[in-house]
Amino acid sequence: MRHVNRGQVIVREFVEADREALRKLFVASRDAAFSWAAVGAHKLEDFDVSTAGERILVAEHSCTPIGFASVWQDDSFLHNLFVHPHYQRCGVGRMLLAGCDRYFSAAPTLKCLKANDPAKRFYQSQGWRVCSEADGPEGPYVLMARSNDSLRTNPG
Repeated sequence: MRHVNRGQVIVREFVEADREALRKLFVASRDAAFSWAAVGAHKLEDFDVSTAGERILVAEHSCTPIGFASVWQDDSFLHNLFVHPHYQRCGVGRMLLAGCDRYFSAAPTLKCLKANDPAKRFYQSQGWRVCSEADGPEGPYVLMARSNDSLRTNPG
């Protein structure tokens, strides 16, 4: 883990020039978080498929993308939130979540794999609650929601 001063991190809209760095970050983050997945299970092109049609925010430190979040805006659904393993537990995830608030027009939801305990704890610490459980293609997951009352900014 690297020390990062939050003032040195900016959260901004995705631009096409970010794609290659975010593809690599996506694979590195998934490899670290989903330790149960087979070696080589995560591919660079997975980023493109996973974020197609979504609003993407990028967390950047020293002109380098260190995290991203993607939202399916029509459903106020947080689809992806990944922070490079070297920058986790530095407040970057919280900054990305706060940035996503502008895209939520209703109480936001997300899915989190049940096996990903650190992510579940993170979301719960940010006011998200488990609503239901189900099975998906990557394994059992929980559906989580956050009260619309906890939105920090007006949707725009």
